[in-house]
Amino acid sequence: MEEIWEKYQKQIIITAVAVIIVAMFFSILVGAGKGGQNQQSESSLDASSSFSMDRSSSMSNGKERRTNSSDTPTKPSKNQKTMVDVKGAVKNPGVYEVKDGMRVIDAVEIAGGMTNSADRKNINMAQQLSDQQVIYVPVKGEVKDAVVQESENKVVGGSAAEQNGSGSSKSTKLVNINSATKEELQSLNGVGEKKADQIINFREEQGEFKTIEDLKKVQGIGQKIFEGLQDSITV
Repeated sequence: MEEIWEKYQKQIIITAVAVIIVAMFFSILVGAGKGGQNQQSESSLDASSSFSMDRSSSMSNGKERRTNSSDTPTKPSKNQKTMVDVKGAVKNPGVYEVKDGMRVIDAVEIAGGMTNSADRKNINMAQQLSDQQVIYVPVKGEVKDAVVQESENKVVGGSAAEQNGSGSSKSTKLVNINSATKEELQSLNGVGEKKADQIINFREEQGEFKTIEDLKKVQGIGQKIFEGLQDSITV
C-alpha cells in the first residue's frame, strides 16, 4: 500500500488540486451568470418604470393642454357687423350697417333722411346705436311717444289711443324756452342737464329768445339738435 502511495502520490495530489481548481472556476462562472441575470432584470425593470413614468407624464401634459384649451374663452370676432333696421318715415327704409359710436341721427341720414311727413319730435335722434336695433320714424299724428327699440326685433309702444288710455303718453304742451325751468327743458329731446343750464345762462345774459331759431345761438345746440326739438318749443 505504501509502495502504491509513494508511486502515485504525486499524480494524486496533482489530480486533487486540478479538481479543486476546476470546481472553483465552475463556481465563479455560476455566480457571475446569476449576477448578470439579476443586473439585466434590474435594468429591464428600470427601463419599464422609466417608460411608464414618461407615458404618464405625456398623458398628463396632454390632458392639461386639452383642459387649458377648453377653458380659454372664445374671443368675439373683430369682424362682427353692427346692423340696424330703419323704418317708417324715411326716404330709403331698410337694414344698414353702421359703425361703433353712431347715433340714431346717423342711421336716419344713411337711410336718406326723413320725409316731409316725419314726426321729428317723437324720436330721440341722439340715442346711440346697437346691433339689431329697430329705428322707427313715425308719421305726424301717428304716435305721441318715440318708437325706438334697442337690441330687439320688435317695436315698443302702441297707437296714440292706446297710450292715452294707459296714461303713459307725454304732454303735447309746447315748452316756452323763455320761461321753462331746468326740468322742463330737460324733457325736450336732445337736451340734458348741461344743455338746460346753457339755455338758462344764455337767456339770463342775452335776454329772452325772440324766435325759436335763436336757440341755435346757445353753445352745443346745432341744426341737428334744433330739428329734433323745434316742434316742441315756443317763445
